[in-house]
Amino acid sequence: MSKVSMVATFTCKEGRNDEMDAALAAQVAVAAEMEGVEVYSYHRGEGNNYSYFALFSSMEAIQSQGQSEALQEVMATFMELLASPPQMATYSPVAATGLDL
Repeated sequence: MSKVSMVATFTCKEGRNDEMDAALAAQVAVAAEMEGVEVYSYHRGEGNNYSYFALFSSMEAIQSQGQSEALQEVMATFMELLASPPQMATYSPVAATGLDL
C-alpha cells in the first residue's frame, strides 16, 4: 500500500474566521480517532485564506474517512462557512522530513 497525501486551499466567508477555526478544530479531533489518518492539519493564512494538508496510509483510508458519519457531521458546519468550493488534489508522497513515508 502506498501512502497518499491530500492538499487543499479554501477561503471562508468574510468575518467568519473564528467559526471556521472552531469547525476545523472539530474536524481534526474526529480525524485523530480514524484509522489510516497519519497527519490531518489546517493552516490559516492571510485574510480568509486557509490550507489543508493530510497524509493517509492508503487510498482506502481516504475513502473510509470520507464516508465517516462522525466526520460528515462536523463537515456540515465547514461547508456552510466556505466562500467558494475548495481546490483539492491528492498526491503520492516522494520525500519529507518529519513524516514516515
